[in-house]
This record gives sequence, structure tokens and C-alpha cells, in this order.
Amino acid sequence: MRRIVCLLVLLPAAAVAADESPADAFPLRSHNPVLQIFGLPAFRTHELVAPGNVEVALGYDVANDADDADRASEDLIIDAETQTLTLSLRRRLGERFELGLDVPYVRHSGGYLDSMIYNFHNAVGLPNSQRDGPDDQLRLLFVKDGATLLDLGSPVSGVGDAQLTGAVKLGHVTLRGSLKAPTGDAEKLTGSGALDASLGIHSGVTTRCLDRDLTLSGFVGVLALGDGEVMPELQRSVVPYGGAAARWHLAPRLAVAAQIYAQGPYFDIDLDELGGSAFQLAFGGDYRFRASNWILRIAIAEDIAAGAAPDFALHLSIRRLSH
Repeated sequence: MRRIVCLLVLLPAAAVAADESPADAFPLRSHNPVLQIFGLPAFRTHELVAPGNVEVALGYDVANDADDADRASEDLIIDAETQTLTLSLRRRLGERFELGLDVPYVRHSGGYLDSMIYNFHNAVGLPNSQRDGPDDQLRLLFVKDGATLLDLGSPVSGVGDAQLTGAVKLGHVTLRGSLKAPTGDAEKLTGSGALDASLGIHSGVTTRCLDRDLTLSGFVGVLALGDGEVMPELQRSVVPYGGAAARWHLAPRLAVAAQIYAQGPYFDIDLDELGGSAFQLAFGGDYRFRASNWILRIAIAEDIAAGAAPDFALHLSIRRLSH
């Protein structure tokens, strides 16, 4: 109980300062099957890759979503599982700069997690009101004013939109930016068909909790959307985002973490499932293998408010640092 209280007391202090202590976070973003086409950057802290190092990571994200909503002239069905395999590279340049590249491969299908999520929600007392239909099917449908603007019912996959990232450390804060290129396919919902750009300011602090390092970090930013090809007449041009994380070093090679990522709406749609904000809470841990630079990360993410975040997401990644 003392450990939980310590975390809760210190978490609001995120984003107040920064130092040279190592920090980390799960590189998560919302994988709503429709909204993941845009250039929201993966969750990152204020810390850069260690000087002289190259970070190589392979991440696997699976997100499951089930929603059925209608309001006035809008009707929506989302029943899908999105799997994303992402190759990430990060390179430290000098004392203050970092460059990176993320290349995803995206698959939308009926998936395999519906029954597991149903049982998990029952076990922890979460609602299953949108999970009464067939298990493991794919159906993405949005109709507005009698016109079908989105209709996907067969599994699709392909390379997603690649993202070039950069960061510069300026005293106690870090500026992180990204540019997302339209390398995916808008018809398959593996890309938006446009360039997106983001800029965020990150900060953090490392303190002590029960004689262990506790790293707190936070950020706010803005995502500028290009003229995409998915429901362009409803797409917004600017989306705010922000997040905070707490990472506690439970043992020399083991850390546990919790983080929250929030973002504004992408579309001018009344239904929150596509036109609302997203709030996603993730928790998990990472383990550094003995006598090596390999790190394994595992996290589970849940939507914490009715909106545009997926019902459930799982993140697995393996990362290596090298000179």
C-alpha cells in the first residue's frame, strides 16, 4: 500500500523538471482502426537515446475495438482488431540531437481476442454492452446523411505511413517533432494519404520512492493534419495531444510503469467513437536481460473514458541499444 500511495502522490509532479537520469516509456499510440492512420507520434519521454548509441526496436501492438452507435443522421459500426508491427530506429547525434524512423506494417481483421476481452471485462467489472455480436468479425461502417463514407468488411494489410522523428534537448525540456509520409494505403486504412506533422514539448524528473528511482515525465503537443483521403470533408486540421508517465525501478533489471495518453478529435462527427477525444491508460513493465543491452517491454492499455480509444490494446516490444 505504501508503494501505491507513493506513486499516486508523486505522479502529479510529472513534467516539472529534467535531468540526465535514464527514462523510458511504452511507445504506444491510439490504434483505433480508423484514427490510427494519422500521424500521432508514439509516446516518448524527455530523454534522448544515450550519447553515441543507436536504438533498434521491434514492436507489436494489437488493439481490439467494438462499438455500435447512432445519433441523428449518423450511424457507426466498429468491430475490428488492428495488429501493427513497427520497426523503429533512433540515433543520438552529439549532445543535444536525436533522429528516428518508424516503419509500421498494419493489418485489420476480425482478430482473435473478442472472447478473451469479454471475459476480462466481466472479471474486472467493466461493461460489455457493445460486445454482444459475433466474435472475431471485421466490420467498419460509417454512414452520414444517408451516404456511406466508410465501409470495410474484408481483412486488409500493408505497409503503413512511415514517420520521421527528431528531437533537440534545450536545457530542462526536450522538443520532439515528427513528419509522417503517406506510404500507406488510404483505401485499406493503413494510411491517411497525406503528410502530417507534430511538435511537442517534453519534460521530466527522476526522484526516489522507497529507495528506488522513480522517473516522472509529461508532454503536450500539436499535430497538424494534411489533406487526407479518408472522409476529407469531415477531417480537422489540428489535433492537440498530451501525456504523462511514471516509471519505477522495482529491481536493477526490472521496472514497472503507468502512463496516460490523451488526444483531441480528428473528425467533425457527433459520435464520440470517431469524433471524440481519446484517453488511454497503459500499465506494464520492462526487463533488461542480464549482461546485455536487450530490453523486453510488455504493456496493456484500456480506454478510461467513452470516446475514440480502442477498448483494449496489448503492446510487446524488444529493444536493443548499441554503439
